[in-house]
Amino acid sequence: MSSHLRAGIALGMALLSAVVASAAPATVYYVAPTGSDQWSGRLPEPNAQRTDGPFASVMRARDAIRAARAAGQLTGPVEVRIRDGVYRLSEPLVFEPEDSGTEAGPISYMAYPGERPVFSG
Repeated sequence: MSSHLRAGIALGMALLSAVVASAAPATVYYVAPTGSDQWSGRLPEPNAQRTDGPFASVMRARDAIRAARAAGQLTGPVEVRIRDGVYRLSEPLVFEPEDSGTEAGPISYMAYPGERPVFSG
């Protein structure tokens, strides 16, 4: 292997490492039937004192993300992880264009790993 090829590979690897290192970790919100829309949504299950834990609704997670983005608190990716259970919707769940996020800060809604939430309305 030539020294030019080795130098090119080394430079490519260094650039790739820099890009991966600069990628912001996702901000994660949780939703669970055992949650409360008064909580932070930042814990996957209620704490022992039941003073904080997941949100109870996807609508509340959506609204929290909207508010945090408007306040400039979120600049990277956001994930909403929805826990197992049945979520009864009393009104339509509506997403607007701003709920998609941006290329640098996409917003993703997904089932919590290994779980299967159900929406009923």
